[in-house]
Amino acid sequence: MEKKQVEIGKKAPLIRRIVSAVLAFLILFYIGYQIWSANYDSLKWETATWATVADSFQTTGYAVRKETVITREDSGGVIGYRLKDGGRVSKNGIVADVFANDGAASAQQQSEQLATEIQLLESLSNPGETYALDIQQIDGRIDQNITELLEAARDCDTDKISQAREQITYQFNQRQIATGVQVDYEARVAELKAQKESLDNQASPVNGQIKSPVAGYFSSTVDGWETVFDYSNILNLTPEDLKKEYEPAQVADNAIGKVTEEFNWYFVFLCDTTTALKLKQAGSVEIAMPFATTDKVPAKVAAVNQPDPAGEGAVVLECSTMNSALSNIREETVQVEITSYSGVMVNEKAIHFETVEQKVTDSNGKERTVTHENVKGVYVKSGGQLHFVQIFSDITVNGYAICRTELTEDEQEQLVTDRTIQLYDEIVVEGKDLYDGKVV
Repeated sequence: MEKKQVEIGKKAPLIRRIVSAVLAFLILFYIGYQIWSANYDSLKWETATWATVADSFQTTGYAVRKETVITREDSGGVIGYRLKDGGRVSKNGIVADVFANDGAASAQQQSEQLATEIQLLESLSNPGETYALDIQQIDGRIDQNITELLEAARDCDTDKISQAREQITYQFNQRQIATGVQVDYEARVAELKAQKESLDNQASPVNGQIKSPVAGYFSSTVDGWETVFDYSNILNLTPEDLKKEYEPAQVADNAIGKVTEEFNWYFVFLCDTTTALKLKQAGSVEIAMPFATTDKVPAKVAAVNQPDPAGEGAVVLECSTMNSALSNIREETVQVEITSYSGVMVNEKAIHFETVEQKVTDSNGKERTVTHENVKGVYVKSGGQLHFVQIFSDITVNGYAICRTELTEDEQEQLVTDRTIQLYDEIVVEGKDLYDGKVV
């Protein structure tokens, strides 16, 4: 019994030393972890990526054009249009033929299609210039035409589908010739000419022609809105005018189309006070009409009429683009893009306002230190250290500031750090005890 007590007594100092060593290790580990956590674990990063965003808004408004409705004297026969919607017509120019029946009108339409195909094939029959063409250029045009065909199919634009299909066929044939493949188009051209002659005989005689009383852009659609707004007084449109409930006029039975006389047309809508101010400052915008066309329409801000400076405004946008889709729009929901911003995206959580000391040299060559307060910027990692860089931004979208990487002369003079933000910079989004030069 005494022997066991002696053994336990001898082991006690050893146990105490082991326990003390373990406790010391745990304390050191905890302190080290806290230091590491404070400097590294609490820092969260995001990489600066490029973005382009638009300051835009959605609205519904009306297209206003100076339009003249074309009518016919009698209702007999079948109308066959010579022009597609959006096509240019001169004063007293023929816009349509009157045929005896549907068969004659259909024959005329098919004859015109054959005439286009004959013209393309005849141009390929003289390959003098085709051999000199770069095949890569032809392939590029084929790719472009295929893209146009897919876009036209998506938009259900039958006219563009037909045009793109014809161009694809032409480019493929041109490619064959350019690569040295011998193709004889004479037999095909002769066959098409015979078909066209037969169709021409079926299409005649014409029971009359319909001419345009004015020059402009033709449209086969008459909707009764042609005289709802006063085109000559459109720049004086008021918010009260746009709040009225308009009804289109009754379309005459003998109306066969219309002509937009003036080159310029207008899109009018109502907007709030903030938007009115932005538009006055903008001067020009772009209009996206997703239900009419995939192309953006450039427009000038012709008028923003706001009788009450704190109230709504009547906006008049002036447009000069015309095509088949635009010739028929009337009441339309659009996206108006006032301006767009491009730059790197910076999380708002990363933005700080710091005091920066800048060394400058005066005209006498003496160096002095200038202190700038509330400098807007972010901390970026460079060379294992944090560096505070000043940022310049005009817009914030969904919690991210869009910052410029290329500065104007004025901004260069305002820059008080070594540089501004750049693409792919690693930005500190979250962190403690941040300062310029901190080792990370």
